[in-house]
Amino acid sequence: MNLKEAFRYQKFLDSMMYSAAGSIRQREHSLTMKKLHRINEVNPDVPDKSEEILPDHPFFQNDDVIRFMVWLSDEKQKLSIAIGRAKADAGFDIDAAIETNKFRQQINAAVRSMLNFTGSTRVENGKGFKFNNDGDQTAYYYDVEVTTAEAFDRDAAKEVARRMIQDADRVSASIDAALINLQVCYEHVFDVNESFEDVMTGFLSLS
Repeated sequence: MNLKEAFRYQKFLDSMMYSAAGSIRQREHSLTMKKLHRINEVNPDVPDKSEEILPDHPFFQNDDVIRFMVWLSDEKQKLSIAIGRAKADAGFDIDAAIETNKFRQQINAAVRSMLNFTGSTRVENGKGFKFNNDGDQTAYYYDVEVTTAEAFDRDAAKEVARRMIQDADRVSASIDAALINLQVCYEHVFDVNESFEDVMTGFLSLS
């Protein structure tokens, strides 16, 4: 499988672990329940009756699920080591490239948003008070000119945004090529499209 497929299988193993852990965390999967009806104490003509309360849905036994979880852990380790070896052949640090690209894209998005702010001039209404000839306080109104101006270097900011997205695109192309071309030495056991039930059934048939 190539590196892209390996990453997908890694996520598949994670989802199987999540489902397995969820299964053994369910109370009805972890405890058996029996009810003893002590009828005979109050009605000597009827013997006591015992019944076992079963869950209303089929499930895999916890001991089997735990074995499966241990197997998943071993597979995750083998796959992760194989992925690490494949990454070493990339000629660059893929993880560092991915994380750095995230920052480049954030910078581009933030600067592009900032560039939407432009200077302008508008007129607002102002209000004052003065005394007239009779000594009464009266209001008067006047225009207030409000001017906003850019507090940043627009040309420099546009250049930064352009360079960040250009670098991000270039690095993304290298990452995509590595994901397709680098081969991971690992043989998968299950198909990534299989459900937890299908995988558990297959695992039990193998063990």
